[in-house]
Amino acid sequence: MTAAARPRVLLTDHAWPGIEVESGLCDAAGFELVEAPADAPEEVLAALAADVDGILTCWAKVTARVIAASPALRVVSRMGVGLDNIDVAAAADRGIVVTRVPDYCAEEVSDHVIAMVHAWARCILAGDRDIRAGQWDPARYTPRRVRTLVAGVWGLGPLGRRTAEKLAALGCEVLADDRHPERAPAGVQAGPAETLLARCDALSLHLPLTPDTTGLMNAGRLAAMKPGSLLVNTSRGALVDVPALVAALDHGTPGAAALDVFPGEPEVPEILRPRPDVILTPHIAFSSADSVLELRRRATENLLRVLAGQRPAP
Repeated sequence: MTAAARPRVLLTDHAWPGIEVESGLCDAAGFELVEAPADAPEEVLAALAADVDGILTCWAKVTARVIAASPALRVVSRMGVGLDNIDVAAAADRGIVVTRVPDYCAEEVSDHVIAMVHAWARCILAGDRDIRAGQWDPARYTPRRVRTLVAGVWGLGPLGRRTAEKLAALGCEVLADDRHPERAPAGVQAGPAETLLARCDALSLHLPLTPDTTGLMNAGRLAAMKPGSLLVNTSRGALVDVPALVAALDHGTPGAAALDVFPGEPEVPEILRPRPDVILTPHIAFSSADSVLELRRRATENLLRVLAGQRPAP
């Protein structure tokens, strides 16, 4: 007599070596974790999803086809903050719960934004490049006093709020957009986006990618930024119209950009690579050993809570 097959969970992909955290938690809860091949196409994910109760996903697209392929599917758990790789509408039509971990990397992302602001304000990257090239001309730089900056945060979710708190702690005057003024930390002024664009010396984006926010920073909004200012994006690459940004940089509005995310990752637009007025990092703002471990654990626990008939953690 053979033992009854255990219910299954599909792991579509992961950005770290090994799956011991996910498999250990699933095993303890009585579920078999099935790992998809690396870079599995939609048809492979759909085939693997055919008999699963839950899906854990990092970057892979959980499309309507993948969702439809799984009659028993009850939950899709995103190992991350955003949901733009999941067909949320298709899941909702089936009553499938979609979960995420919106705050696991609030410390890391806010630290990364602060680091980018300091690197720009203190001319750190320009100085490093020049010294390596054999140039010594301190008079060519115009470092800024960070505490005198007017800093803006567009998006007051957990990551944006933590960034605003840290900017305020540096002594900056901090402005935030006014869609959710009740989320603004103490001392942070909420106002219309137009005010952020016009007044901020450094503006950091903390918005999800939706049809309404795709291309948010277009030619018009970039032209409305304060001359010589810094645009920081650690959220989603497609928030920024890259060709429009390059044209705007040529006109000095903004004067610089710091980008950790790009529209077609892992490809980085070639027009950005040679520019000394753009700081580039490879989508690492979220990352630390602590944040990744927390993400893996909480995303898997969210999935298992739903499968146990409970609500996911807030």
